[in-house]
Amino acid sequence: MLTSDLIQARLLKGEVRPRYIKAADEDQLALAGQLIEIYRRHQGRSRLEIDGELKALLGSGTAFQLHRALAKLLRDRCVFDTDSPVEPVELRRALFEAAAGAYGRSAVRAVKASDAGAAAGGAAPAPRFDRAALIQRLAADFGLSPDQLEAGLYADLKAEQTLVRFEECEAGWLLRRYNVALAQGVLLRATGMTLDIRGQSGRRYRELFRKIKFFQLLTRVSGSAKAGYSIQLDGPLSLFQASQKYGLQMASFLPTLLHFDGWKLAAQVRWGPKRIERTFRLEAGQLEPFGRHLVGQWQPEEIRAFPHRFTQLGSDWEISEEAELIDLDGHGVLVPDFVFRHPASGRVAHMEVLGFWRKSAVDSRLRLLRRHGPPNFILALSKRLAGGREPLDELPAEVYLFRSLPIARQVLKLLERIALPAG
Repeated sequence: MLTSDLIQARLLKGEVRPRYIKAADEDQLALAGQLIEIYRRHQGRSRLEIDGELKALLGSGTAFQLHRALAKLLRDRCVFDTDSPVEPVELRRALFEAAAGAYGRSAVRAVKASDAGAAAGGAAPAPRFDRAALIQRLAADFGLSPDQLEAGLYADLKAEQTLVRFEECEAGWLLRRYNVALAQGVLLRATGMTLDIRGQSGRRYRELFRKIKFFQLLTRVSGSAKAGYSIQLDGPLSLFQASQKYGLQMASFLPTLLHFDGWKLAAQVRWGPKRIERTFRLEAGQLEPFGRHLVGQWQPEEIRAFPHRFTQLGSDWEISEEAELIDLDGHGVLVPDFVFRHPASGRVAHMEVLGFWRKSAVDSRLRLLRRHGPPNFILALSKRLAGGREPLDELPAEVYLFRSLPIARQVLKLLERIALPAG
């Protein structure tokens, strides 16, 4: 991600338009290649050395902001660590204590010499100690050379940390990544976003909605697989709580969206020092994906761990994660995380674990369910992902509220109340 000072964009007729660059431009490719080479060559060297060479390359010309942004994206691919055989804090403590002791002994000697000198009418000598000898003695105590001890004393300072791993990339990748990062930086200021998508196969729609769930975004969906869907997503600046984390989730969803076609995006963003509401637009094909594959294949912990805990109960219920999307007659879609089946009775129920949520959005979703959805559907909500300040009491029976992870036994009790025969 880019920090706000690195986002280059202009306003045109009330729209925020990032200053995208041409990823095939030879001069830009050459610059990106130089930056990548600096990080590649400096593995095992300090951050201070890297910054010094970057400063010499980037200079202060008109493209300085772009150069810094590219360097920031490369730095995000680095791992820095403290390179010292002994914890620097321990080395400093030992040195300061030894120095204080040595200085104290030197002061005592100076006082005695001062008394003797006064008696003889001479000047009092200043207290002193031999630093080199002190370093050499401490180094021997720690099994280090004096140079190793000196280097380790402040090795935990940010500037002194060393580059231990750099995830290399190609110059073209870096330029494509920069363009996407500009759009992500704009979306971090969104109050809301509308995503219209059509013309996808059933499999692709399932992929899209599961990726939206993976990023735990607040959504309201209308439309159908045949006509296409209009997906309303709340922006990070529309939330009272967890807006920074939610904003990162929304911005992180964008690279995944680039792997789809047939979509248009319009976001309302608060822009500029006065945070005036503006519009940001993007559509399929406008930006190139910088990764080869869709991201978001793993599941949040509350989803990933639940099937195992439910199976451990030893009940007659079977749980599956192979749940199909449920189209709501043109009014939207449900994306269950689990389907429960009771073989003996034929009863079935579905459960969806929402990501970030607000009570008003849950109420709207429940109204939709009661009019167009199946009655045997559980909405599971995590208290820690609540995105508003509304009271959490007076929730209906089909809503399951949990603190951090769903409790399998409580879900089982709810199943017994709401499950219906299949068909």
